[in-house]
Amino acid sequence: MNISKKFDDILASPWVLWGISVSIAVFMWFYVLDKGEIANEKREFLSQLEYRNLAPEFGVRNAVKEIIVEVEAPEDVMNQLEYDSILCEVDLRRLSSGKYREIVKATAPQNVRVVSVTPSRVDVELIRLVGRMIPVEVALPQDIPAGRYLEAVEIVPKELNVKGTDRDLAKIGSVSIAPTFQELEGGKELLLPVKIAQSEPFEDEVTLEPSQVKMNATLVTGLPRKKVAVNVRLSGKPSLDYAVRSVTTDPAEIMLQGAKAKLDEISAVDTETIDISGISTDQTLIVPLRAFKDKEISTMDVKSVKLSIQLEPITAQKQLSGISIAVENADAEDTDKEKWIVSPAAVDVTVEAPPSRMETFDLEAVDLKVFVDLSNIFLRKTTLPVRATFASGDFRIIKIDPPTVTVSAVGE
Repeated sequence: MNISKKFDDILASPWVLWGISVSIAVFMWFYVLDKGEIANEKREFLSQLEYRNLAPEFGVRNAVKEIIVEVEAPEDVMNQLEYDSILCEVDLRRLSSGKYREIVKATAPQNVRVVSVTPSRVDVELIRLVGRMIPVEVALPQDIPAGRYLEAVEIVPKELNVKGTDRDLAKIGSVSIAPTFQELEGGKELLLPVKIAQSEPFEDEVTLEPSQVKMNATLVTGLPRKKVAVNVRLSGKPSLDYAVRSVTTDPAEIMLQGAKAKLDEISAVDTETIDISGISTDQTLIVPLRAFKDKEISTMDVKSVKLSIQLEPITAQKQLSGISIAVENADAEDTDKEKWIVSPAAVDVTVEAPPSRMETFDLEAVDLKVFVDLSNIFLRKTTLPVRATFASGDFRIIKIDPPTVTVSAVGE
């Protein structure tokens, strides 16, 4: 009993209780520390490098595309971490053409720490890009049977924006789509990739916008057809006072029919030559089309078109130099021109008239008057505009140089 009581007294001692508490705390600290070291692990990821805020008129030459990123995270987090969750980027804001060394910024999800980025900086060269609109061509398959051809071909869009350096764009021969015979025979709308035909390898990246186009076409049986423009053949010139403003035909395009190889060589069908020498009014005529020498080509029963020619009047100009300036409407006491001094005393006058009138221009016959008007002028020295008039209404004043002169009373 005494031993048991004594043991109970020892356990109840404050020093024993303090020692037990300290032991438990030290044990728990080492346990947690040990657990933390075991739970964290490191791993390297190969991340795609993105170039942000790049102005649309620039491109990146020889760009670094991948970055090695080492991260640290708890084991359970690391096991769920995906490669595309580690992001690397370079900010190209406000940069123009030239070479730079820029910092790579890496970001990771929550509870993941970025340990290192390799390389931490990348060399960047920005180059200026240009754009060019290029029409899309159709490269037909070689296995289309004889007697079959495409009709009503529609491509959307018809032109693509090709972007690259001037040097690379000069290497482009064409952009085209290449449907197969099976695709064409299906008769459905096709979404086809666009291919670039180039004379040499590109030095930098060349992009197509868009990279795919839609195509609708009908594969039919019979002779191939092709729609071409009507080319009007004119000879001579209108009257001297007129010029041709516009020439139109109805219809503006003609459907041809014939062998495909022959049709590929034809871009337009000509009218017979029309002489417009000396005409001075608008003309509307029925004009026959010129027959093709090759009998394998026909214009589908269209033999003529309606031709409309519209004219517009034209003018000619002439500069008259050193025209003396008269003084008009001076006070009764100052009617003597010698009492006024005009400086400068002569001006250059540019006149306009129909060419036929300008050819026979005679300064005395047109009665050109150049003057300054002193009506209601009370100053002894002033600046006045120069005026000019013609007796003939066919002529028009275009310019007076100088437009104003100084008029002074004698003795001022």
